[in-house]
Order: sequence, then C-alpha cells, then structure tokens
Amino acid sequence: MSLLAQVLRRYLRLVGPMLLSSALAWALLEVGAYRNVEAAAVTESRWLALWYQFEPSFMTMIWETVYGVFVTGASAYNSNLWTMRPELIGSVFVFVIGSVARTRAWRGTCYVTLAVWFWSDYLLLFSVGALFYDFQNELKRLMHSNIIRISAFVAGLFFFIATEKLLKHMYFPPVDMMRWQMLSATLIVAAVLTWPLLQHSFGGVIGRALGRISFTLYLIHLPIICSLTSWLVITLPKSISVATSIAVTTPVVFIASFLLCPLIDQWPTMLSRSAGTSTDNAISSAWDNLKRRYAAITE
Repeated sequence: MSLLAQVLRRYLRLVGPMLLSSALAWALLEVGAYRNVEAAAVTESRWLALWYQFEPSFMTMIWETVYGVFVTGASAYNSNLWTMRPELIGSVFVFVIGSVARTRAWRGTCYVTLAVWFWSDYLLLFSVGALFYDFQNELKRLMHSNIIRISAFVAGLFFFIATEKLLKHMYFPPVDMMRWQMLSATLIVAAVLTWPLLQHSFGGVIGRALGRISFTLYLIHLPIICSLTSWLVITLPKSISVATSIAVTTPVVFIASFLLCPLIDQWPTMLSRSAGTSTDNAISSAWDNLKRRYAAITE
C-alpha cells in the first residue's frame, strides 16, 4: 500500500471512532446528563471534577475531533483522545521508515534513532513495537527460557500497578512515572510475543472478545462515568453509593461496548480500509494514465 493510502487509512481509522464517541459525549452534555461535578463533591475526587464544565458546541466538538486533537492535543469532549496524537504521528513515522528503508538494518537504525529522539514521549513505543516486529527472531532467542519470560511479565505487571510513592519507598531512582509505564508495556508485550502460554491465554475466546471491544470501551467509559455513575453517586445513600455505582457501571460499560463496537469501531475500520484501497487504485490509475500519455508523446 502506498504511503499516502496508509496515512489516510490510519487517520480515518482513528477519526471514525473518535468522532462517534465524541458525538455521544457532546449529546450527553447537550441534554445535561453529566453529574460529575456534584459526584466529585461527594467522593472528594479532584479528577472527576475536571470534566464537562463548559457549554456544548457541536462544531467545536467536530473541529476538536478531526483536527484539534492531532495538532494542539485538545480533548475537552473526551479526555481519552489525548492518545490519538501520538497514535497518528507514531504510525506515520513507521509508515515513512517502512517506505524509505528497504533493509532491516536500515529500518532498525531509523527506529533506534526515532526512539532516542522521542526518549521522553510515548512515541518511543512505536519504535519498540516496530523493532519487535523486524527483529522477532532475535527477541525470541533473547527470551528463550520461561524464567526470563516470567520475570519480564511479572516485572511488567509490577511497574504497571506500582505508584510513585511505592517506587520511592522501595528506593527506585526518581524517574518520571511515564518511563516506568513504558517499560511496563515493553516487558509485557515482549513476554506475550515469546511465551506460548500467554499467547494461548490471551488468544482464547475471552481474550479475543475483550480485544474486539477494547477500543470502544476506552472511548466511551469516561462519558458513562461522568453521567450514569455520577448520577448514582449523588442519588443513592452515601453509605452505599460508591460500591453500588461500581457494581452497576462495570457491566454497563462492557455491555455498551459490545453493543456499540460495530458502530464505533468495526464500521470505521471497514471504511478506512476501503478508503485506503480506493486511494491506491486512484494513484495507480493516474500513474498508468501518465505513462500512456508520455508514451504517446514520445512515439
């Protein structure tokens, strides 16, 4: 697939789900469904009080989703969209390197350079993923024993759940938590890629089902927490409000993700694939026409 088609496909793959989930968030704000500020007063959660304290604007929501989040990082309607900027930029870097670097050694050099350049950014992980792919045989040889795989997986889980306070108490060096999180992701993915037991576990029916809905769940859970969950918190007796809200919200989020996945994730994915193929066909057709015209002129 051409570079242009790859970039267009990736953009649409991200924007489609973003736009649909942001429209849901906008609609809930438009009808006054959010109760997160009141719930924050009950739970004393500063995080919960951060969202949806502004007047809804449909056009602002559209602008933010299709442009703003990628350029300025704006994500007022759905704070989870902050990841989409590195998602798109990192993908483009991988596409460009794959297009211009034809040998594995050259690609590896480019990926390492990219990782060093973005050492303090989540874009670093795109280099890690690309290196894992290009050097998968070397990775398997490096993690040849179950002891190494188990150690990597356990260490990854530890850094995933560890707090800054815990790491400080255990005399770990004072490093930005983002770096520990990136190390966690790297170790876990490396373990899964090289350990058949984990592949079998995560590749089962439940793992695949969770994988299918994961992007949808990621995009819709915040509006649900700020509306339904917050409404339960301020409505129910304080003694049971938090526990009951969690008990209700958890199945609602999963059920909603399963129901909305075809609309929010699968349909935009098919659209993006179709757009990529159509772009490549158009480029190929235009190139053929140019060659025919050139041949006609030179004859």
